[in-house]
This record gives sequence, C-alpha cells and structure tokens, in this order.
Amino acid sequence: LDMNDVVLDVLRIIRSDLLNRNVDVVLDLSPNLPPIEGDRVQLQQVLLNLIMNGADAMAEVSAGREITLHTRADDAGDVQVSVTDVGRGIPEEDIERIFSPFVTTKASGIGLGLAVCVSIIHTHRGEIWATNNDARGATLHFSLPAWGDTSHRPSR
Repeated sequence: LDMNDVVLDVLRIIRSDLLNRNVDVVLDLSPNLPPIEGDRVQLQQVLLNLIMNGADAMAEVSAGREITLHTRADDAGDVQVSVTDVGRGIPEEDIERIFSPFVTTKASGIGLGLAVCVSIIHTHRGEIWATNNDARGATLHFSLPAWGDTSHRPSR
C-alpha cells in the first residue's frame, strides 16, 4: 500500500464532518514513501480514529482548528504517520494510559478507539505513541515497516 493514498482516502471519507466542525487539514505528505504491507480498511480505521480524536480535542478551540497530517520515511526505513492537533493536549499522567482499553479523556468516550488502534498497528508489526506539542495540542504517531521488512519492531 501507498500510505499517502490511505491518508487521502480517509480525508475523502470524513471531509464533510471536518468541514462541519470547522477543522482545516494541512497535508505534509512525503513523496516516494516506501510501500507498506497491510490491510487498507484497518489502516483507514486507525487514521479515522486519530483524526476524529484530534478534532474532538479542539472542540473548545474558538479559532484556528487545524489538524496536520505528516507522512515520512524514518531513519530505519519505516513509514511514519503523525496526526497533530492544536487542542488541549494530553495530561502527562495519561500519555501512556490513553492506549489502554476503557481509558478515555472524553466525557462521552468509552475508551476503546485507541486500544483498537494499538491492536491494528501491532498486527501490522508497527508502533504507536503520543506526544504533547510544545505550544499546544498533541500528536499521535504510528510507524509501520516498509514492505518486505520482516523484522519486528520493539514497542516504544
């Protein structure tokens, strides 16, 4: 799969929802990424969840709601995807816990979305993690091995 194509597929699916939420999307997609091996629908589900979580995190931001989607090949040759929002960020005590089942920072969340993302990314021999941005907001990242790479990456 071409990860940039997967990103663009998801944006086509949720374009209307993002417009209704007044969320702008900035694309920073690296050209010539190595292909990855994976299930397109499952990876779309991961991206959909990360983007919608970012949009939810910006619900209280009055102006400048923006999600940036980055793709790049990292130094190990893996394909890395990052979803950056300008919302409230993640409390430091929750930065690792948010990936556990039934842990949520949303008033109406059930805490399964990121746990499902972890399962999908691990099934694809990848890693997923979160960081808070310097200014405001958070970035959720995942990396997947390039097609043909049979090694298993350790978790962060």
